[in-house]
Amino acid sequence: MEMNTGAILTAMVLGVLLTGAASWVVSSLYRRRMLALMRRSPPPDPAQTVAGRQVPFQVRPAATLDLNANQRASWRYLFAVSALSLLIGLTQSVLALLFIYGAELLSVGRALTLGVVYAWPMALTWGLVRRWSWLRTLGAIGLYLLAMLALTLWRSISPQPLTTSLAWLGGLVLMPVVVTLVIGASGRIRAVAPYLLPIFMLLAASSVLALQRMVSGVEDPPAWVIALVGAVGAWPAIVLMALSPWVLLAWPAWALARALARAYRAKRFSDLWYLLAAYWLVVLAASALPSLQGVGWIALTQFIPWLWIPLSAWALRGWLAPRGAPPTLLVLRVFQQDAAVQTLFDRVVERWRLSGNTVLIAGTDLLSRTIDPDDVFTFLNGRLAERFVANETQVAERLRDFDLAPDPDGRYRVNECYCFDSTWQQALAALVAQADVVLMDLRGFQARNQGCRHELGVLATAPRLQRVVLLFDASTDRSTALADLAGAPAGRVVWVEAGRLEQKRVAQIVGALLGAGAAAGSGEVVETAR
Repeated sequence: MEMNTGAILTAMVLGVLLTGAASWVVSSLYRRRMLALMRRSPPPDPAQTVAGRQVPFQVRPAATLDLNANQRASWRYLFAVSALSLLIGLTQSVLALLFIYGAELLSVGRALTLGVVYAWPMALTWGLVRRWSWLRTLGAIGLYLLAMLALTLWRSISPQPLTTSLAWLGGLVLMPVVVTLVIGASGRIRAVAPYLLPIFMLLAASSVLALQRMVSGVEDPPAWVIALVGAVGAWPAIVLMALSPWVLLAWPAWALARALARAYRAKRFSDLWYLLAAYWLVVLAASALPSLQGVGWIALTQFIPWLWIPLSAWALRGWLAPRGAPPTLLVLRVFQQDAAVQTLFDRVVERWRLSGNTVLIAGTDLLSRTIDPDDVFTFLNGRLAERFVANETQVAERLRDFDLAPDPDGRYRVNECYCFDSTWQQALAALVAQADVVLMDLRGFQARNQGCRHELGVLATAPRLQRVVLLFDASTDRSTALADLAGAPAGRVVWVEAGRLEQKRVAQIVGALLGAGAAAGSGEVVETAR
C-alpha cells in the first residue's frame, strides 16, 4: 500500500508540474497568435459598408441599474460558497471519524470541530470570489488556520504539543496551497492551467503506472525490456516507457478536453465553480492520500464530500439566479497597461458580473481574465482565426452569438469581439449600440492615443447609452478627452479619479456604473482624494 500511495502522490505532483509548464507554453503561444491576427488586415470587401456606420442592434427590454441588488447578490453568493465549504468540511469530518480515526471517536462536538477545521478552503474561496491577490488570499488562509489552531488546542481530548497541532494543520494545507500556487498564482497561466489540469493528471498517472510496471519486473524483466535498454540505453528507455502511454491516451485526453469545452458552452458549469471544484478535489486528495497507508482504500471515502459541489450548483440555481433585465457593460481602455487594467477587471468588472453582461474588444492585456475552456481548445484546434471578424456582417454575426444568459451560479459571462486592426472601429460601433453602460479606463491617456479619441467621439454621439464612466489619474490628458466628448448629452458622462483602486474607490466606481448617488446621475466630475 505504501508503494501505491507514493505512486499516486508522484502522479499528482508530476501532473501539476506538467500542467504548469504546458499552460505557460499554451498561454504564450495564444498571446503571440492573438497579436499576429490582430495586426493582420484582410482585404476590403466592397460589398460591406464603410467603417463607422452603426450595426443594427436587437431591441431588448430596458435594463435596470440597481446597486442594492448587486450588493445583495454579492453577499448571497459569498454566503452560498461559504456554506458549501462548511458542508463539505462537516461531511469530510464525519467520514474521517467513521473510517479513519475510529468510529468510537465520533460525536457531535468532535464532528463539528473537525468539520470547521476541514472547511479551511473557505478562505481560498473568498479569495476566488472577491478576486483577491494571492498574497491577500494566503494571509486569509493563515488567519483562518490560526483561529483553527486555537480551536483544536481548546477542543483536544488530551493536551497536545503546539508543534503537533501545527504539523497536523500544515499537513492539511501545504500540498493544496502549493498546487493552487503552481496553477493559479501566475497571471500568465491562471486562466489556462485549471482547464489543462485534468488532461495532464491523466497523462501523468499513465506514466507513473507504466514505470511502476517496469520496476515491478526488474528482477525478471521481459525480453523486450532488455532489448529496449540495450538499443537505446537505460535512461532513454525509462523516458520511452513513461511517454508510451501518452500515445494510447492522446485521443481520450483530447476527447476529455473537448467534452469540457462543450459542457462550458452548454452552461453545465461556470468558470468560478469549476475552479472551486478543482481546488476542492486537490484538498480532499491531500487528506485521502496519507490515510491510504493506514486504513487502505476506505480512505477514498474522503472524496465523497466533493459531490456536494455539483449537487449544490444544481440546487442553488434558483436562489442565485439574477432578477430583472440585465444591463450590458462595455469595457474600453488604453492598451499596453496590462497590470492596471487587470486590477480594474478583478475589482470592478467581477462585481459587475453579478448584475449584467460584459462585452469588450479582445486584447492580450486581459487574456488571463477572460480566457475560458472554449477559447483554449479553439486555439489548440488551430481555429482561433475563425473568431476574428473581417467585415461588418461578421461583426453582426459575432454579436448574435454572444452568450448573454446567466451561468447556473447567477453570474454573467464576458463576451469578446476579436478584431483585426482594420475592423475594430466597426466592432466598436456595434458594441456601443448594444451597451447600456460604458466603463472606459483613461488612466495614462494622451492626445496621441488616437484609438481612444475615436472611442470618445463614438460615446459622445451614441443614442442609446445610459451612462459613461471615465476613470482618470494624474497622467490623463483630460482637456483633450473633454474636447472629444463635447457632443455628449448632459448627464451621460461621469468622471472618477482612480489613481489607486483601493476598496473605497472600487465601491465608488461600481456605484457610478449602477447609478448610485447624485453625482452618478448628474454628469458631474467625481473627485476623491488619493
